Amino acid sequence: MNALVTGGSGFIGSALVRALIYRDDYNVCNVDKLTYASDPLSLESVQRSEKYEFHKIDICEQHSLETLFHKFKPQVVFHFGCAESHVDRSI
Repeated sequence: MNALVTGGSGFIGSALVRALIYRDDYNVCNVDKLTYASDPLSLESVQRSEKYEFHKIDICEQHSLETLFHKFKPQVVFHFGCAESHVDRSI
């Protein structure tokens, strides 16, 4: 199954990416803008996996995202690309 994860380099997103990669039935595409909320080092353990790919894309860039969807053909999308909303500052 092809899974696309937005914000996959963040705290929660990277945990999901690692969990999916270690399963036999998932290929994972991580889409992340790599802002202050990202930590690419959290995915060191899966970066060389044939089942993992990374794309530095802002999810607001519609054309780039559409192109990726057509190429990768995800069956499921996990959306964790929400750190830019600064929810933590509103609490």
